[in-house]
Amino acid sequence: MMSIKINYSTIIVLLTGLLILITLPFFQNPAVADNSRVYFESLQQRLIIEGFDKGMIKDLYNRPDVYFDFKGVSRYFVHSEAKLNYDQFTSKRSIEKAKKYMSKYSTELSRAERIYGVDKEIVTAIILVETRLGKVIGSRSVLNTLSTLASLSDLNIREMVWDKNSSSYSRTREEFNKWSDRKSKWAYAELKAFFKYVNREGIDPSMINGSFAGALGIAQFIPSSILAFAKDGDGDGSVDLFNHADAIISIATYLGHYGWHPGIDGKDAYKVIYRYNHSKYYVNTILKISELLKG
Repeated sequence: MMSIKINYSTIIVLLTGLLILITLPFFQNPAVADNSRVYFESLQQRLIIEGFDKGMIKDLYNRPDVYFDFKGVSRYFVHSEAKLNYDQFTSKRSIEKAKKYMSKYSTELSRAERIYGVDKEIVTAIILVETRLGKVIGSRSVLNTLSTLASLSDLNIREMVWDKNSSSYSRTREEFNKWSDRKSKWAYAELKAFFKYVNREGIDPSMINGSFAGALGIAQFIPSSILAFAKDGDGDGSVDLFNHADAIISIATYLGHYGWHPGIDGKDAYKVIYRYNHSKYYVNTILKISELLKG
């Protein structure tokens, strides 16, 4: 009988190659790649070290709907406030809708004006521009957005994002690195504030959607602003910025904190609204809408 020699090294190489061929399409699938837990590993460790419950963090970031948002971070990087069309909100149709909103929520607006001295027209103008009077509140997961941006502090993750998206950027690598340094620090602080808010209110963090910049609700507050200024406007015991009463009183609280008062002059009004959004175009639009609503 002829003896057969088995070359185990060759078999291992062949099996390894076969395994790669089988699994390669799986890992090349963008949906699978973007859901990879590797992107949030260092972020999870930071959160746990800072005192967040390990079980909660691990469970949360293991959910299939919690993933690294490549499209969102790319969109935010190239975003320019100056390219937005705020003029659309000063049209006759928009002003008519805003006036109807003021009539519908006259009780809430009058209460906010009475307590904080903030003109109801200013509050309405902000809600009009921010979310079209609560109709457009954003569709991106706030958790995914803030987690993705915070993860850019990891240079390996940053490298992967640049390699994946750089062909669509008109800005330089140096600009991307500076932006990533700044935004990752900001997002990590906002992510911690977000967790504090949802834990306090008993909300599932993966269920809240907002803008690609992590702002949420009718007032488009970032989480740190929610902790500092958001109020319960309807007396139900909770702070819900997807509720108009809560959003209205919260905007008034914010503006009042930064110096709004009855009879404020134009120069100071500009400065206060600028604290809400650091865009001259935005501020001028809010002030213009306010005047149109008074007319």
